[in-house]
Amino acid sequence: MSAKKEHKRLTISQLRNFQGFEGYSDEQAEETIRTLENLSVLFYKLHMKNKAVNNTFKLTHQEESKVKKKIKKEKRNESGKDGDQPHAA
Repeated sequence: MSAKKEHKRLTISQLRNFQGFEGYSDEQAEETIRTLENLSVLFYKLHMKNKAVNNTFKLTHQEESKVKKKIKKEKRNESGKDGDQPHAA
């Protein structure tokens, strides 16, 4: 089911209701709204890209996590072998 959602644009008066934006001129408010729209599109595209490669990302992240744990364990073993403690320079 592919229903087209209508996206409503933030109005200048709505923006001015947010703390810190009360005194914005129409031009400042319009530029801020445009910037927010651009950021929204950017985040949406990034989300869709991540969603498309989600399984690959999860595997990569899991593998990276395993490697980090292994390195941490090896460092602990090295610092504690033969009862030696690492010395500060």
